[in-house]
Amino acid sequence: MKIAAHVLGYNVTRFLKPVLENIEPHVDKIYIAHAELPFGYIEKSRQTNRNPTSIADIKAASSSPKIEIVSGDWITEDAMRNSCLEKARADGFDWFIIQDADEFYSETSWKQIKNILQHNKTDDHFTTTWYNFWKSSRYVLVNINGSMKDTNAGFAVRCSSKLKFNDRRRCDTSTTRIIDCPCYHYSYVMSDEEMREKLATWSHAHQVFSTSWYKYKWLNWTESTRWLNPVIPTYDERAITFPLEQPEFAEQFALPINVLGAEIPKFSMLAGDALYDARVGMFRARRSVGRVVKSLFV
Repeated sequence: MKIAAHVLGYNVTRFLKPVLENIEPHVDKIYIAHAELPFGYIEKSRQTNRNPTSIADIKAASSSPKIEIVSGDWITEDAMRNSCLEKARADGFDWFIIQDADEFYSETSWKQIKNILQHNKTDDHFTTTWYNFWKSSRYVLVNINGSMKDTNAGFAVRCSSKLKFNDRRRCDTSTTRIIDCPCYHYSYVMSDEEMREKLATWSHAHQVFSTSWYKYKWLNWTESTRWLNPVIPTYDERAITFPLEQPEFAEQFALPINVLGAEIPKFSMLAGDALYDARVGMFRARRSVGRVVKSLFV
């Protein structure tokens, strides 16, 4: 069994060395997709932003012969991922794995994952469960039901299939199997500068619920702050201290955070946060009404 991994190489300099160390022992090839310009979801970002991660940064992170840098200019995330998937197919790999630079698996999970891929003969697409961390590996996001475990949109594609990416990391299939080997997803474990770059250039840049998210939910976060997801505001209700045993790699992502819980934020910040939450309340109400109306016509 030959496995190719795929890493997106935009604004990931701090993550590169640890993630390549996490992937390299378990795969036969690592395609790192690098572009000088961001995706085209917001056209303005392609005029004002450039990739903070250079090809020199990638080479400095690892000298492994398994790494192949794939350079290009991709307007959409799915176009970038399809480019690397087609290379994996042409190079004769059995599986194509997505592991973005902020995603990590324990050694135990890697063994289980490879065992499943080795012996599975029927499924062409897999996702994994994951924990989404907030500002530091010490805090994890929980949804409105209090669960901190979620499922990603895509993890492994069988190269002999005809599947393609059609919506970021989602594939054109309605059939998938979940591997319950949690990924430690440090998607929001960033500095303020890294987060500003992410909001302007990631593939959800055009879907951000409110431009005030960065001010009220990111910069002025406290342990009581609610509705932390910048795109679907009702999804991540809050961040809590991660209650489980941490893997070894988590320590390097235990970034210092200024938790404001013991301080009194300015009135304008409190008012702005309350206004944001009121908008989220209206968003929830509209969705609830929409579901009721839809049920009446089913």
